[in-house]
Amino acid sequence: MIVMKVIVFCLTLLSVSSNSLESRIEQLNEISYRSPVVKLDDDKYKTFIRTMPRNYSVIVLFTALAPNRNCLACKEVHSEYTTLARSYRYSRAFESDVFFTMVDYDGGAAIFQRLKLNSAPVILHFPATGKRKKEDKFDLERRGITAEAISKWVKERTEVSIEVIRPPNYTNAILLGLFLFAVSGTLLIKGNSLDFLYKWKYWAVTSMLIMFAMTSGQMWLHIRGAPFAHVDRNTGRTSFIHGGSSMMFVAESYIVAVVNGVIALGFILMADAPKDPNSLNAKYMSYGGLGLVVIFFSLLLAIFRMKHRGYPYSLLF
Repeated sequence: MIVMKVIVFCLTLLSVSSNSLESRIEQLNEISYRSPVVKLDDDKYKTFIRTMPRNYSVIVLFTALAPNRNCLACKEVHSEYTTLARSYRYSRAFESDVFFTMVDYDGGAAIFQRLKLNSAPVILHFPATGKRKKEDKFDLERRGITAEAISKWVKERTEVSIEVIRPPNYTNAILLGLFLFAVSGTLLIKGNSLDFLYKWKYWAVTSMLIMFAMTSGQMWLHIRGAPFAHVDRNTGRTSFIHGGSSMMFVAESYIVAVVNGVIALGFILMADAPKDPNSLNAKYMSYGGLGLVVIFFSLLLAIFRMKHRGYPYSLLF
């Protein structure tokens, strides 16, 4: 009996030692060096987050990356989150005070249930001391999904500043080269004739395209890095228009740009219609332009009501 008690006591000491603070930090350092985002299951969640004491903060991305989940936002947030984690882990500023981790729903459903999470992606901060606060949940809709936005939030919660380092992106340089090539080719074909630059229709169309792009939210999307659309993982339904007023999808901006363009086309048809009241072309252009304006402006109001639930006005639908 004494021998058995000694064995049990030794095993207990070994278990406590393996879960000691120093041991946990060493394990996190080793795992994060191989993969900056540490994947957590239920056991690792208990070991690295719930076990106390803990003198390090943990950032956790709750996501659902399995193909059958059809979560486009999860993939985009995971990409930005990994960029941030890699930027910190392999930088000279890295210290064992913040670790970036991830819980996938298919491997950690119990953790989702324990934290009462019924959607993904969600990013939470587990502070080194004290309980989590409301601010320890990253607001994806308000802040955006870029690595820079997450980095700013991490600094607010942990006082750890992370410089986001992205791999070189040659897309803009290639597009600029193609644009210059197209312009050079046009000038070469035209020779010394630059009369086309003085035609107001070219400049009018260019100006309108720029205005449609800006008024549809393209600049906002470029800054925030919003997803193209949203697929409900429960129903499989794809939403191209976001239901909130503080967020939008890329597909939504395309829809708004097309609607604005058709409305503008309607006004142009009415303005350019022949002045002869007996002309059939004048009637077709006038009535056709009026119909386009009424129908698509009604659609624009309908989209606005989807994003602002309390808006009372409508036209046709």
